[in-house]
Amino acid sequence: MYDMFKIRDYTLELIMMSVSRGNPVALYLQIADVLKNEILTGKLEPGERIGTQKELEDRFDVSKITVRKAIEVLEEENFVTTIHGKGTFVIKEKVEQTLDKLQSLTDVIKKSGFNPKVKVERMEVMPLDDETVSDRPIESLYIERLHIVEDRPIALAIGYIPYEWSQHFTKTELENHTIYDLLEAKQNVKLGEAEQSIEAAPASKSLGEILGVEEGSPLLKAKRYTYNTDHKLVEKITFYYRYDVFAFKVNLNRASITPMWPNVLDEDTN
Repeated sequence: MYDMFKIRDYTLELIMMSVSRGNPVALYLQIADVLKNEILTGKLEPGERIGTQKELEDRFDVSKITVRKAIEVLEEENFVTTIHGKGTFVIKEKVEQTLDKLQSLTDVIKKSGFNPKVKVERMEVMPLDDETVSDRPIESLYIERLHIVEDRPIALAIGYIPYEWSQHFTKTELENHTIYDLLEAKQNVKLGEAEQSIEAAPASKSLGEILGVEEGSPLLKAKRYTYNTDHKLVEKITFYYRYDVFAFKVNLNRASITPMWPNVLDEDTN
């Protein structure tokens, strides 16, 4: 994941570089370069903590402000991520989700090589009031499911499943099976199409506490409406993803791209 920053051959001098006050380069940039090279050479591995604030201050004999500025540089270049209350860690490979296939978040995470756990944070019967799908409230099972990888929360899914499909779901089932698996296996639902939108959203105080990020930190927000083959709603779900963990991918075909402008050249030639 760091290929864009790699230089083909590292010299011993570069790998062993140290911080010097006699160097015209700012101290925080020198520190960022040292830590960056430790990441690129494998001395600091993905997911590993780069050191506490105090450890870095003592190691480089610099102030707290200097260390913070160095970390900011590494964050901007996607080398590290800071988890509120836990520390700063080398960024791992991201969970990559393709947008050309309907699949559960758990399956997406597994396909990226991770072993996710799901924790039901909240579960209750509640009406879904959404004019997009109905002009009257739909009695539904409201569920908040936290997706966790290596004891680290990475995504929160907030869903409504019409009660006719979900009335027999249990908390244990929802923590050990995907919703799509339960719909298909327990309710014989034949999944059809889904509509999904994605946008950036700042973390609220409550979301920040759940996902381990500071209030106002950027999140990726995806809203999805899933229908059965009779185009009847079987799920409305909103995902809040940590931006430093997830990436979205879509394959584009030039022939399917709608041009931004009409055939101006053709008009000009007529």
